[in-house]
Amino acid sequence: MHCVIMAGGAGTRFWPRSRRQRPKQLLPLVNNKTLIAMTAARLEKDESNEGIYIVASGELQPALKSEVPQIPDENFFIEPSGRNTAPAIALAAFILRKRFGDVVMGVFPADHLIRKEKQFYRALNQARKKATEGPNLVTLGIQPTRPATGYGYVQFNRDNDGDLHPVVRFTEKPDLETAKQFLEGGTHLWNGGMFVWRVSTILDNLAKHLPTTYKKLAGIEKLIDTPDFKPALEKIWPKVDSISIDYGVLENAECIYTVETRFEWNDLGSWRTLYDELHKDKAGNVLQGDVTILDTHDSLVVSEGRLTAAIGVKDLIVVSTPDATLVLPRSESERVQEIVRWLRTRHREELL
Repeated sequence: MHCVIMAGGAGTRFWPRSRRQRPKQLLPLVNNKTLIAMTAARLEKDESNEGIYIVASGELQPALKSEVPQIPDENFFIEPSGRNTAPAIALAAFILRKRFGDVVMGVFPADHLIRKEKQFYRALNQARKKATEGPNLVTLGIQPTRPATGYGYVQFNRDNDGDLHPVVRFTEKPDLETAKQFLEGGTHLWNGGMFVWRVSTILDNLAKHLPTTYKKLAGIEKLIDTPDFKPALEKIWPKVDSISIDYGVLENAECIYTVETRFEWNDLGSWRTLYDELHKDKAGNVLQGDVTILDTHDSLVVSEGRLTAAIGVKDLIVVSTPDATLVLPRSESERVQEIVRWLRTRHREELL
């Protein structure tokens, strides 16, 4: 399988540590390794994988390259600008087809945390096998542990005793009551954004469901790996659909399956999810950097440089960097994006 890592995200919910030049995937959030380095290492351990590729902007390529120097330059697929996951996956699929033919392609986010890796490889093997049996689109479904409203859900048909099931429908970010029903019903999984399919299968589906994106990229396929490809891509890229692969293809496609996975997963989507993942002291605190606390409970306090002190607080997130400080309740961690939007409207580019 040829593994494509999607590394173009901005990671705005991890502001102020995550910035345009150093987004979430380039941060060592859970240990001394960056998330992109952990993702690449995980995929490299699977000996059945034939290559690893990274989709990202040219602006991020030098920083990404420094974290995964083992990946050659030609395995970086450069997006002229961010247009969401559907065109990014389409670009990778066309390049892989030009170079290798109708190979099996896996798609993986750059910033997820996965434990129990043997179960991860087992799930990948099941997905790969199903992808080779026909024009099947396969997603890795994550066992839900709570009624989360920030994730998409995959409903499946439990028609056998195994872990591979036909998909009934996708539901994007339900309300709390619906999420509770999904959790209790036992036939819904979180959509983890990891996919496996043949290159021909995804391209056929793109041609059917996103014909503009397909036609624009197909028109320059013959230029791939020539000096003319980059300027041609930059010319047509603003005209491709800016849409996710979930909305653009998967919600409308046929022959979709999900693997009911058994590994531990966290998408590290916010400061709160990071707090949930990390080891805590006896008072429920997670401390990183030059931090001191008194009478503080159930809080995440992070300092990038100067001393940061917290006294008499509870259930807070405090993140201090050399040029910005964030303070908010843990329950409000999703609202960090509001600050980022506010900074944009005020043209505070130096803080983005």
